[in-house]
Amino acid sequence: MAAIRPATQRAFNMRKEPIPYFRHNDPNVISHFRRGVSLGCLCALFTGCGRPATQMLPAIQSSAATATLLPATQDLPEPPIVRSSKGIASVSLTAQINPADGEPEFVYNGEQGVAPTIEVSPGDTIAVDVADDLPTVPPPMAQRGDANGPDIEMTPTGDADDMNLHFHGLTVSPRKPGDDVLGMLAQPGQSLQYVVHVPKNAEPGLYWYHPHVHGFTNFQVGESGMSGAIVVDGLERHVRGLASMKQRLIIVRATGIGGEVPARKAPGSNTHPCGTKDGLTTSLNGAVTPVIAIAPGERQFLRLVNATGHRTLNLAIDGGTFELVAYDGYALDTYPGNPPTQKLKTIVVPPAGRAEFVVTGPSSGQTKLRTLCFDTGPNGDPDPPLVLATLTALKHSKTYAPVQALHAGTPFPSNAYDSPLPPPAAVRTVVLSERGREFFINGKAYRMGAPPMFVVHVGTVEEWHILNVSREVHDFHIHQMHFLVERIDGTVQQHPFWRDSVVVPHERGAEGPGAVTLLMDFRDPVIRGEFMFHCHILDHEDHGMMANIRAI
Repeated sequence: MAAIRPATQRAFNMRKEPIPYFRHNDPNVISHFRRGVSLGCLCALFTGCGRPATQMLPAIQSSAATATLLPATQDLPEPPIVRSSKGIASVSLTAQINPADGEPEFVYNGEQGVAPTIEVSPGDTIAVDVADDLPTVPPPMAQRGDANGPDIEMTPTGDADDMNLHFHGLTVSPRKPGDDVLGMLAQPGQSLQYVVHVPKNAEPGLYWYHPHVHGFTNFQVGESGMSGAIVVDGLERHVRGLASMKQRLIIVRATGIGGEVPARKAPGSNTHPCGTKDGLTTSLNGAVTPVIAIAPGERQFLRLVNATGHRTLNLAIDGGTFELVAYDGYALDTYPGNPPTQKLKTIVVPPAGRAEFVVTGPSSGQTKLRTLCFDTGPNGDPDPPLVLATLTALKHSKTYAPVQALHAGTPFPSNAYDSPLPPPAAVRTVVLSERGREFFINGKAYRMGAPPMFVVHVGTVEEWHILNVSREVHDFHIHQMHFLVERIDGTVQQHPFWRDSVVVPHERGAEGPGAVTLLMDFRDPVIRGEFMFHCHILDHEDHGMMANIRAI
């Protein structure tokens, strides 16, 4: 195991050490604990505070200062790629502590903080071994009280040192040894072996993988950036013109501890949603504000994952447009009647969302890729504007002539998602609400072991009405399958396309709750089993906004 700072070892020490007021299974308390240790360490560093030198605790830095982040102006790095061989893509990952910042991270092939891109074809198998080499933490306590209100009970699946994986967006089995986040969990010293069979008629596109330990998703995925991409090949054959372009994979992370849910968030506290700072460090493939080399007139195909814990990206290019090709792993024209591309000034990508689009190098030789301000509501978290990258023409770059418009080519193998939807077999309502820092679905906070909230029938389609009665947006996501967004706040969507995450608008007083109407497609038999749906703003999920569903 990599060397661990003493302060980190204290935070992840033996389970038997009593820490009566530190409730480690609350990610926010973990963050505050790290802050408190850091302040104490400054005293120890300069004065010793009466502590013997051998017991001095050096300060733990926020992820915002992690040594694994690359500096501004760095060329956009590319994650390593693991391609399938003879139908199998094999990956071995180790979860360890980053000695530079005290955060958990993936280690791949000896490289710290690296999660490879897994590239497969439809019909291939993804085989991932995950070893949990994290230090142990104290056992959970049932409750924790604070000065702001009554005790709050949480029952996560395990501890901050536990590990598992979710294969996000893939329509694959939720049963062991596949995409099972309910039954597969490694403790320190243990490992998991995942075998995920990608169907032969899987939709080519962009997916991703990340830990899914309830109570700790924001700590592991959001704050610490534990995530990697999955690419199912074939989109470039379906959309003619993509194959001749340079492709770039971009994983956007926003690490650090600046965005956790406070003990009690005051109503209307988000008075400056477009402020300049949110306490997080936003990076692209680990680089802060990197350079993307692109010649004037050149077209490049960018495939972007929003792997942040709770930042909604509102993408824009100064003086330019995007040509959107796919969203959440599915080509836009997968659903009958949709055009193969859409030209857009902005693209909203919520946490967990993916967007695949074409950009054109500016004639001026340089422009900015940005995320614009996104107003999450009076009680939401700030999503301020930010420059993500600079698109720059290198010296002696040739100028590209206009190219032929993108158009549909080879059709995909037929599956449930490329056929018209039958009438809904059932209509359900899902109400998203919150109180203080507790979050609910239909009035219930998530509890492991609770019976599924819904039982659905494989082979059917249902109409779900998602209502948000809180004063901040939520990000509805469901495992194993996709849905069509039919209406948003009553407005019919002209060209609905398949998604697995969608922003649910916040309540607007007399106008009523925010609302989206979804057509949920349960027709693929591979999803049979138990899985979950939740808000993918990860601290909301950790604090209860999640429920199980069983497909029979």
